[in-house]
Amino acid sequence: MFTVLALAPAPAFAQSAAPEALEEVVVTAEKRETNLQDTPVAVTAVTGETLRALGVSTLEDLQVFTPGVTITNDSMAIVNIRGIGTSAFGVATDPSSTVHYDGVYIPRPTTSYQDMFDVERIELLRGPQGVLFGRNSAGGTLNITSRAPTSELEGILSATVGNYSRRTFSGSVSGPLGERIRGRLTVLKNDRDGIYDNPKTGEKYQDIDRFAARATLAIDLAENFDLTLRADFGRDRETGYPSIRQSYPADLARAGATIPRGEDELILDTRPRNNVENGGVSATATYVTAPVTLKSITAYRGSTVDQVLDVDATDLFLRNITLYERSRSFTQELQLSNNEPDRLEWIVGAFYLREKARDQLQILEPARALGLPESNVTNALAAYGQATFRLTDRLRLTGGARYSYEEKDFAYRVLSGGVDVGGEAAKASWRAWTPKVGIQYDVSEDVMAYASITRGFKSGGFQLGDGRPFRPEYIWSYEGGVKSMFWDRRVRANLSVFYYDYTDLQVVEYINGVATTTNAGKATLKGGELEVTVRPVHGLDLNATAAYLDAEYDRFFDNGVSLAGNTLPNAPRWNFTGAAQYRWEFVDGHSLTLRGDIAWRDRVQFKPNNLRQFSGEPYTLLNARATFATAGDVWEVAVFGRNLTDERYATYKTVGTNATGVSNPALPLAVYGEPRQYGVQLVRRF
Repeated sequence: MFTVLALAPAPAFAQSAAPEALEEVVVTAEKRETNLQDTPVAVTAVTGETLRALGVSTLEDLQVFTPGVTITNDSMAIVNIRGIGTSAFGVATDPSSTVHYDGVYIPRPTTSYQDMFDVERIELLRGPQGVLFGRNSAGGTLNITSRAPTSELEGILSATVGNYSRRTFSGSVSGPLGERIRGRLTVLKNDRDGIYDNPKTGEKYQDIDRFAARATLAIDLAENFDLTLRADFGRDRETGYPSIRQSYPADLARAGATIPRGEDELILDTRPRNNVENGGVSATATYVTAPVTLKSITAYRGSTVDQVLDVDATDLFLRNITLYERSRSFTQELQLSNNEPDRLEWIVGAFYLREKARDQLQILEPARALGLPESNVTNALAAYGQATFRLTDRLRLTGGARYSYEEKDFAYRVLSGGVDVGGEAAKASWRAWTPKVGIQYDVSEDVMAYASITRGFKSGGFQLGDGRPFRPEYIWSYEGGVKSMFWDRRVRANLSVFYYDYTDLQVVEYINGVATTTNAGKATLKGGELEVTVRPVHGLDLNATAAYLDAEYDRFFDNGVSLAGNTLPNAPRWNFTGAAQYRWEFVDGHSLTLRGDIAWRDRVQFKPNNLRQFSGEPYTLLNARATFATAGDVWEVAVFGRNLTDERYATYKTVGTNATGVSNPALPLAVYGEPRQYGVQLVRRF
């Protein structure tokens, strides 16, 4: 079951050099740069070059090689880390696992589903990050760092073509703009035809039409004072990921619905729409003195989402849903940390967020037009501190805490047939302490063991069309792990195990197409992850990961029915990944690199009721890539294939409708992952 794809080298091309040690991996999981192997946190770090070799272009792609994470693609990034996540949407709800770009918190999951381009590093932190990352990082966080401007002029141009008329072009240029100023500009255009055909209209669905740009300025204001300014913009004009019927009962045909003739057909009466614009600016100022470093991260972000969903998934007008969402947020974080600590290493900080958002959900049916406009203002404040004390040369103790205060000012109206029939305004606030204690012991120079107890917190909120708030969710995490390197540092093996006590978790149910958020009582989650990297010979790297998760409700009643013992949504019991990469280096400096990846994911539940029609079957994904590069990697040409076996796998399922538009759990809808894709990429560096 646990497979690593091996690629055998041809002796005529192999190098005779001795295998070298694995490179050191630097992470910022504790708000300062540390070696991955010295960091007492379960974190997976992937460099930008590895992301490109893997063919990663969106957040969803990360789960192919990352243990313990599930990212669905239902037109927004629903990130589940170790089974902690939520599909709740609305301006008064928040994610349970978060995304940070260059240290900036991204508040709306509808806008965090972005292309991964010009990335320096991605870190996935598993487990509650209640002290240092705080806000709504109950499950963990994705920490994404873009490439910084360089002191010398350099650039890269890339063009990719593939099946489904894929056309992707990107470019980046970086270099000095003056004695103390460096700049970087990156642009991306990504297009692809849809994978589903509508034979009645000629339309195609699940297409790609994206544009993104980022500009960065790094300014040395003084010898010990630097300022980094960033601006980014992204725009999507797509049909999104449509819902697909699992079956077409006879009454649909009698009502006049056209039945698709194959899996690549989708016949709708309304063209889906997923138009997203998002962008922001940020300023990161860092002042370094001999004893301490002071950092300020100031950011403003805005986003607009315009979605149309044909949720009956037929060419009959039974039910359509439209969603408009607008968000504007301001965040400010201050960090103060000591430099070159002897025995005591510490960091303190403060965080502030203000978000103003509004949206309107419309449910359109032949006999009903329901509108639910709502608005929300969130103010969040937090103060935190963490310190690590070295008791001996090998033993360290860590303690930290964060105090969070959040307030939401919410209002909604109900529109029936365009007539205002009422509404409500409400306000609620929540406070939470999230402490952490940990111990870390260096068994040897290359082996470190750690254990920690951490509390996580996710804010409460308000649901669509209801002025009653739902409660925050809390999680106590008990975790231990070992990080090791051996065989002359040619093997890296990291193991983590955990036990979660999860209370008041927020669960989404759909009643007549309307999302309703409730607190589910209590759940217990336990499991572990193993990550191994091996460099057995020069040029050959092998990677493997395994994750186990047992996530069950202990107490949860849904419409009076106990769901105790059921599995949490998006929590597969097992998942495995494996990869092999071999690089031949020729005497003239040219190189050939072959890479293969495999990922297997266990059955997953998409609803708390665990009905089989709302589960996803196990699936396996195979990817491959061959890259020829000239000396110095100036020119590069690659051929690639993803999902080579053309596996059809569900990433989300929900309740569908019958021929009269009434919700029927026996007629589920599914969102499917990407089919087989292949293409050619040309890269030029200068």
